[in-house]
Amino acid sequence: MLIGSYRHQVDAKGRVAVPSSLRKDLPLGSVIAKGMEGRLVIRPPEEWEKVAGHFELRSDTTKAERDFMRRLYASAREVELDAQGRLLLDADHRRWAAITDRAVFVGLGNCVEVVGEEIWDGEEAGFDQAAYTALGDSVSVRAGNPPAGSPSPA
Repeated sequence: MLIGSYRHQVDAKGRVAVPSSLRKDLPLGSVIAKGMEGRLVIRPPEEWEKVAGHFELRSDTTKAERDFMRRLYASAREVELDAQGRLLLDADHRRWAAITDRAVFVGLGNCVEVVGEEIWDGEEAGFDQAAYTALGDSVSVRAGNPPAGSPSPA
């Protein structure tokens, strides 16, 4: 399972070590692409296939869907690690995720997000226990579950 957060130095060539605890669950054929909110997303092959399948070109796709597909596929690269377990982030990917000298890898269960450390730290600074609880409650309700503090149904 892809979990945890990890900070790593990015060298002058744009290479960054993929944390070993994540690397073991990212097999050959994994794909990195631009994600939402200025993130990069690394997906194992089976997860990439799910995403690709969802956005397959159909006769009923809208212009917005086609535009998104173009950008998603254009940004996608197969993950290739060197002998030291480093991933080369191209300039476009580094710009997209605001990655300069340090990157943060965040495991999300079935994929990994990568973002610049300054962005991650800025978001975390404004995220306290109350914000965490409120966000968890809104996600639970959206998933059809009662908020965390709600009484259980009788």
